[in-house]
Amino acid sequence: MNVGFSSGNMSLSMQQTSVDYPVTFANTVGLFKPADVVLRGEGTDSAVLFVSSWGFEELCARKFWRLLACDLAARGLPSMRFDYPGTGDAIDPVDDGNGLDLWLDSIRAAASKLRELSQARHLILIGHGLGALLAWKAAETMENVVGLALAAPALSGRHWLREFVALSRVANPDALQHRTPASGPAMGEQIFPAALAASLRTVTLSASTHAPVPSILLLKQENRPADEQFANHLAALDVELRAQVFPDYNKFVRDVLFSVPSLRAIETLAGWAADVAAKHGDRNNRLRQDGFSELLIPQRLKGSGFQERPVRFGNHQRLYGIMCEPLGQRQGATVIVAPTGYERMSGWGRISAQMCRELARQGIASLRFDGANVADSPPAEGAPDQILYHASQLADVRAAVDFLEAENHLPVVVTGRCSGAWVAFKSAIKDPRIKGCVPVNIYDLYIPDDVDVNRFLRSTRQSLSGYGTKFMSGALWKRVMRGDVRVVSALCNLSKAFLGKAFSFLTPLSVKYPYFSDRARSLSSDFGKLAANDTKVTLIYSEGDAGFGMLERNFCGRGRLLRGPYGNPKIVTIPRADHNLTTAEAREAWTQEVRTVALQLQPKH
Repeated sequence: MNVGFSSGNMSLSMQQTSVDYPVTFANTVGLFKPADVVLRGEGTDSAVLFVSSWGFEELCARKFWRLLACDLAARGLPSMRFDYPGTGDAIDPVDDGNGLDLWLDSIRAAASKLRELSQARHLILIGHGLGALLAWKAAETMENVVGLALAAPALSGRHWLREFVALSRVANPDALQHRTPASGPAMGEQIFPAALAASLRTVTLSASTHAPVPSILLLKQENRPADEQFANHLAALDVELRAQVFPDYNKFVRDVLFSVPSLRAIETLAGWAADVAAKHGDRNNRLRQDGFSELLIPQRLKGSGFQERPVRFGNHQRLYGIMCEPLGQRQGATVIVAPTGYERMSGWGRISAQMCRELARQGIASLRFDGANVADSPPAEGAPDQILYHASQLADVRAAVDFLEAENHLPVVVTGRCSGAWVAFKSAIKDPRIKGCVPVNIYDLYIPDDVDVNRFLRSTRQSLSGYGTKFMSGALWKRVMRGDVRVVSALCNLSKAFLGKAFSFLTPLSVKYPYFSDRARSLSSDFGKLAANDTKVTLIYSEGDAGFGMLERNFCGRGRLLRGPYGNPKIVTIPRADHNLTTAEAREAWTQEVRTVALQLQPKH
């Protein structure tokens, strides 16, 4: 689960779990999870390949895949998940003009890699959303695929494209006020390839006259007549069919931050896969022990002006990251990109991956990673289930700095967006090896240790200027009329913003005499430590962002009281940018500020 657990609800894990094994192939990256019984030289003769959806559906499913891989491993089944070309942490294709074949070929390449790693003869494909449609099409031309799970499948390419555009506006409504919506599916800068969309529009699963595999599991979306009709269509085909409702699907894909992986769906999928595998041989006698570890050493992937390698680090190899480096001489500090919320490390619309690669083209190395209990990194032993704004996130960054120090990649600049900005800011205060800090849209520089994180995440307020901009937006009033806006909560936040503004005349006194307020005392101590360590600080805010209003509450207009007693922190506002920096211009502004800080420092070789 992502948001929704109390910070006091501690993980029940008694032993630290390691990250699954990163592998590289066909200009992309995957994660291989061996069966637990491999350590005893046993295993089934089947392996499971996960076939993902695209966009925010894929972001929501990342943790779901990790949990499913663990369940499958416990049942003796190895598995692998991977990124399509041009998505996640994969290299961008030189030419995407092949349409659907581009991604179907990557599924076949992943299947080949999984067979090489697992030595399994039979494959089971589990596809989610658009990935279910792609898994069906790929299975039509693959050998020894004995099972196919369709989890909330896209039954028509044309319908999926149309639905994605509508759902993306719900998932990130504020982005629309700053950019013209793309004609097709888009997620920030990431645009669904036009050639792929054109070929996808011609695909309809319900038109299939035969099933590509002998066994199918269909997890239907509740109250979706098309899924019921498709179940009836499958029942008429020569296939062993199990069909049931996908439990709690709406909670699973409603929002990346508040996504709740369905444990019942994981149990269903893993149990079904184990049943299918049992019908096609109980043991794999071809498991190779010699040279197996060499197969699990990922190779570097090279792109335009950069090279990347997946890494595991931290105690028990508990954290998963991507090291992005220039092809030529390294310059400046190495940048750590702290994770944002529960997004995977490539970021919303691949914003973090794109920034890291652009920095590498300018000679700057970087490390982006999934924090503990985020996407592909397992929970940290003893940490809470709800890890946002928790000290355990600072331990993750400290582990990242330890890794870079061992790689001789100091000094370090740390950056991050939203909750990742808080992680960056607090980490720079705690670790003197961090010589630069670039938080982006940090909501508040002071968050008490005992804050109710779930309530805090749902009640973050806009600045007064941000409210003014929204009130002039027709999109806001349409959402109000649809009932998508909690009016009472919004009015409460607005009144608090007015009260904060009304009492802002006391701010100069609290900054000068910080001893009478926990907030002022904490902020004074934090910025004092940064100044004493000569840490270069640049605070970035989107114009009208809620965090900028909090900055002014803490340090007066445009944060002017920060200058002087705490060195000279730089404050930057990005015009016409939303909170997620969904436009190319906003991401480029962020990249430029990080580059400026990094190049002020000399690398240690």
